[in-house]
Amino acid sequence: MFNWLRDKLKCIRPVSSWMVTISGEAIVTTDGQGTERQLPIVDLKRVVVATDDSGPWGDDVVFLLYSDGSEPVGIFPLEAGGCQDFVDWLSTLDGYKDREMAKAMSSTEVARFAVFSAES
Repeated sequence: MFNWLRDKLKCIRPVSSWMVTISGEAIVTTDGQGTERQLPIVDLKRVVVATDDSGPWGDDVVFLLYSDGSEPVGIFPLEAGGCQDFVDWLSTLDGYKDREMAKAMSSTEVARFAVFSAES
């Protein structure tokens, strides 16, 4: 189910070169190849944590940021620089689901967890 994502992360090393930052009014993600994407904070609709069964030796936790579309507009692994700051920021927003984040962080299966949904 997440093979495309696992393959993308395997091809790009090291994961430490991935970054996520909150810069002004946007969330900025940079992948391991230096491609930068910006998502205006006001356009953030959902954050999903995707997990797989490759841990602890693989990169098994990935954050997917969604706007209105069905495809993520930002992707970064748990090991990305700035990830903890992003999670700290996200946890202050209405619509953050702490219980779902806890489930995601303890998951050892292929699964998705909606950890944030913007209020409608």
